[in-house]
Amino acid sequence: MRKSTQSNLFYGFISLMFALLLFFNANSHGSIERTVSTQDKIYDETLNNIPVQIVYNQDKYFVSGYEKLVSVRLKSANRIQLNSEANEDTRSFKIIADLTNTRLGTSEVQLQAQGLSSAVTAEIQPKMLTVTLEKKITREYKVETKLPDLVKKEGYTIDDISLNPESVKITTGTETAKTINRVIAPIASTNQSTDRIKQVVNVQALDSKGQVLPIEAPPPKVEATIKLLPKTKEVPLIATANGTAAKNVSYYNFNLSKLNVAISGPGSVIDSINQLELPINISDIKKTTKKSIEIPVDNNYTVDPKRVEVTILPVFKKND
Repeated sequence: MRKSTQSNLFYGFISLMFALLLFFNANSHGSIERTVSTQDKIYDETLNNIPVQIVYNQDKYFVSGYEKLVSVRLKSANRIQLNSEANEDTRSFKIIADLTNTRLGTSEVQLQAQGLSSAVTAEIQPKMLTVTLEKKITREYKVETKLPDLVKKEGYTIDDISLNPESVKITTGTETAKTINRVIAPIASTNQSTDRIKQVVNVQALDSKGQVLPIEAPPPKVEATIKLLPKTKEVPLIATANGTAAKNVSYYNFNLSKLNVAISGPGSVIDSINQLELPINISDIKKTTKKSIEIPVDNNYTVDPKRVEVTILPVFKKND
């Protein structure tokens, strides 16, 4: 009887230990699975149009020919840190291209994310930046005016051009400076119903093929004033009666001090006009009358003279 009791206690103890082992083993696996699940959750954010900062000796060198904006994909298991770096106002990193040990000429440089939180990783696209490094030089150039094609197309001729200043100093690279053919002040297109253009513009350096060359920003500015002579032609002036004729008046004759007038403006407008109408109010006119009448025009062209003298001659009905 005693042996049987001891045997039962022994097997009961073994069963208890096995149950406890299974319990802790199950809890241990559950804990590991939750930890792995948490660690596997990675957040990401793609940022576009991130500016590239070039690190170089700005007193000695001039850089050009590189893409100024890149895309950056941020990844982190910490959502708060990721949001902080993605936000432009709280961002701590910047994308740099270090040219400190780069040779003169055109090279490819590795882009780097500097100042990024250790909890966040960055993938930059593109990873490499093509950039041209030259020794810096400053020279003075005379400026020419480049008018928009529309000025010539609309039949305008240049009466006078003035630039202030007439020459500017341009900073660029030594190799680029050798290819500068001329420096221009490009005038922007305007509503060509005016005979005078006045603009403040940034100058551009061009090579022999007319291609724009890189120069140091901001480029010099000049004030350009251009006086233009618009296209002009003569057209007949046609008098037309407006209003209600006086009693017993059959019709009116009109004698104009000018039968033709000169119109001036953009060619596209002037070419479409073959005559101008001069409306004359004849209401209650019962005798020969003289009037000074303004010639109606719109804002797209001008007329010379602006007024004409008109003699209004009523022709009365015949009595039967």
